[in-house]
Amino acid sequence: MAALSVAIGAQHGLRSSGAARPAAPARTQPDESLSKSLTGCFALGAVAAVHRKRSLTLREWRGERTMEINYYQLDAMKASNIRKKTETMLEEGAAVLKGCAEESAQQKMLLLLSSPAVKELLVAMSRLPVFSHEFGLAFKDDLTVLSVLKQLKYFWSLSQSHLAILLERLAEQLRLEHAAAFQSLLQELAESDDHVVAIKDLKMPEAVRAFYGENAIHLEAADPHGVFPTSIYRQCDGLTLATEDSATIESVMSTTITTTIKIARDVLQPSNRLLFDVYKPLGRCVAVVDDKVEAHFGADLEKYFEINGIEFVKLVFSGNEVDKNLSNVEQILLALKENWQARHEPVLIVGGGVIADVAGMACALYSRNTPYVMLCTSLVAGIDAGPSPRVCCNGFSYKNLYGAYHPPALTITDRGFWRTMHPGQLRHGVAEIIKVAAMADLHLFELMEKWGKETVATNFGTLGGLDDPAFQEVCDLIIGKAMEGYVRAEYGNLWETHQCRPHAYGHTWSPGYELPSGMLHGHAVGTCMGFGAYLSYKEGWLSEVDMHRVLKVISDCELALWHPVMEDTVSVWKAQIGIVEKRGGNLCAPIPRALGESGYLNSLPERLLHQRMHEYQELCSKYPREGRGVQEHSVDVGLEDPMSKKDSIRDADRCVVTPMDRVVVQLGAASQSTSGAGARAIGEAARIVDGIDEMVTKYSSQPSEALKNVSKRTAMTNPLWAELMGQGNTSRLMEAEMISGQAEAQLLQLLLKLSGGKDVLDIGTFTGYSSLAMAEAIPEDGTVVTLEREQEAKDMAKANWIGSPHASKIESLVGEAHDLLICLAAEKTSFDLVFLDVDKPGYFGLYQMLMDKNLLKVKGLLVVDNVMYKGEELSGTELTKNGQGAQALNQGLLDDPRVQQEHPEHQRDHATTYVYVSDAGHSQMSR
Repeated sequence: MAALSVAIGAQHGLRSSGAARPAAPARTQPDESLSKSLTGCFALGAVAAVHRKRSLTLREWRGERTMEINYYQLDAMKASNIRKKTETMLEEGAAVLKGCAEESAQQKMLLLLSSPAVKELLVAMSRLPVFSHEFGLAFKDDLTVLSVLKQLKYFWSLSQSHLAILLERLAEQLRLEHAAAFQSLLQELAESDDHVVAIKDLKMPEAVRAFYGENAIHLEAADPHGVFPTSIYRQCDGLTLATEDSATIESVMSTTITTTIKIARDVLQPSNRLLFDVYKPLGRCVAVVDDKVEAHFGADLEKYFEINGIEFVKLVFSGNEVDKNLSNVEQILLALKENWQARHEPVLIVGGGVIADVAGMACALYSRNTPYVMLCTSLVAGIDAGPSPRVCCNGFSYKNLYGAYHPPALTITDRGFWRTMHPGQLRHGVAEIIKVAAMADLHLFELMEKWGKETVATNFGTLGGLDDPAFQEVCDLIIGKAMEGYVRAEYGNLWETHQCRPHAYGHTWSPGYELPSGMLHGHAVGTCMGFGAYLSYKEGWLSEVDMHRVLKVISDCELALWHPVMEDTVSVWKAQIGIVEKRGGNLCAPIPRALGESGYLNSLPERLLHQRMHEYQELCSKYPREGRGVQEHSVDVGLEDPMSKKDSIRDADRCVVTPMDRVVVQLGAASQSTSGAGARAIGEAARIVDGIDEMVTKYSSQPSEALKNVSKRTAMTNPLWAELMGQGNTSRLMEAEMISGQAEAQLLQLLLKLSGGKDVLDIGTFTGYSSLAMAEAIPEDGTVVTLEREQEAKDMAKANWIGSPHASKIESLVGEAHDLLICLAAEKTSFDLVFLDVDKPGYFGLYQMLMDKNLLKVKGLLVVDNVMYKGEELSGTELTKNGQGAQALNQGLLDDPRVQQEHPEHQRDHATTYVYVSDAGHSQMSR
């Protein structure tokens, strides 16, 4: 439980403070029988005067100096009586259920609600400050009971099955012999069609409804949270004071949020109740799932909710750092709206740290406050981002520029999910453990010194050591202590109202270089922690031995201590300036004062920063790998570089070198302008983009007359292609735009002339432009073999070649490329250059055949068209089959050690070209 300052709710009571106070009107009171039934269990607190019409005048307050507005008036509580009456309620309730075994589930619930002990407890709980410090401390020795009682306050708005779940959990915890009766009620309700009906909507006997209804009227004034909650996970309070004429008003506002953290195992086993207890009472679950988690656990999620009879809506989104932007947040918001997400229903977020941040931020924005449950599937999420009250996304190349404070209602960490994590992705999460250990928990630090390497090597005991109970206990202990240390540091300062935040160790200078460097978050934090430890040593806080202990545990876990990006100390200084602004004018850099103890450095002048950074670099050079981390970059673990997609197209510091740089800057300026200047900037950017192709053509070598004729004839073919398609003479609709352009043909000719190639394979003839261009560039004894699926296209190409002195070098074949390549391979044919320009879904398969069948010579060139197909991957839109085909080839080539690749820039997508150079070091490539 923690207090947060936010806007308050409706006014409930007024009173004055001063020399003479008018008598308060009598308070609204439930009937006498209700009050008597509560006597001895709870001492009813005084309820202030309630002025429903709010028609106070200055005359009524004449002579008073200050008006005091009271918002909520809750009852006092006695913990011993609460427990005693809870036990009585369970005994009486179990007896009621046993006595009506033949009745329907709903009738049993009605009889239960009519029981005097049940009525007394539920009404009393609705009036208590269940989120208060004193209430929490009263039940600190039984957190299960505490969790249930906090929810029972809202019984009037809960569903039947939710109330049954709470009573069952109480029975299991306090009176095991009574649990069976409540378990049976829950099972019957869960199988009924109306288990999601709220208690307040049940058709109760008149006397019972009057009893509860009178309490509801009371709560409307005393504490609306108990009768009309927005969600059951937060409450507010406030004090407002006003002068007599209301010219000056002083207020203190607060919000109290309740949250639960569970470290569990086998969460997706259908028998596990953690998710069932939240979503069964609601009847459905809307989940935002990380796309990588979906691949591994999507089926298990669906099975869990299907077996438990809960409607499941799964929304899959990217959980990569590159997509941690406002656009992704907006897409999640839209998906929630399209699925009619309600404000009181917790969204289920399943994934790692990035999806926790972006989906959590979407929940903070959705209806201004929608609760969520965080099911953590990564180490970073499990001990840091998952339970964090801070949700955020990147912007303008700055880490976590946008954000909100919105903790989950429930966080579940199950390290069983970590068995599927890439070792590099798990490794970078270890930094979050080290930061807590170094700053707040010496025992945890010692555990990481001893076991850090092994936890990384075994994905925290999920890939090895499963038969070693002692090691499994160590893994649980490390995770538990890291979680407790994080929560201890974070939950008393959710809104960052002060900057003494030990868990920000490693987060002072690294935000300035993490994204530009492409580092994984944990590696960036590792470099910053190491630098912080060195600064602590220079301050005289850490001993030299302890400073090296910190650096060694970071290095032993294969995290980075140093990265070349840190050599740019000017940028690091800029990062420090930014962090001072963010921290309210203070540097307040958390660094260890001693191992396991927090200290804060508040001054580091620019000159000294440069000096210390250079000293630290020298120190790191003596560590393994010269201080570098293992798989320290996002791309090293299969993720996109976080800078490959920028949230904003404007970058004021961008150096304009290429036309695309100018377009980015122009469009960025336009996006910030609300005047005619914006339209002019967009127009200029459009002219640049449209003119690139023309300029490339203008300054490239000019084509031969024969090629010019092919281009002219092709330009007039579109009506013919439509006619041929309609007649069934071609397998698909072709179009003139499929021709290779002048710039592309000149590139092919240049490559052939430079390489001296003479045997060429052209996969995709179309109207013959590329074949003829390459025939012009090879020696007289050279050959261009061209493959085409459509007979009509082959015939047109042959007609286009007539009159060219190079036509005799071209051999044209018709058929499916796959079959024709098999025939060429059988003839032991190989080529100096292969130009691939056919259907994109078949690209990768054809590439594999070229390589496996030795159709491409050692030192040969493979040139591929359309590898950036329509910019689909750049735009972030869902890829078409053609886009998927291009992406599959790009990734396959990147992963193939037999080749090297380059990608010359060109504006037109169909002329964007990759050149792949086969590696002579692989003998299987030779003929």
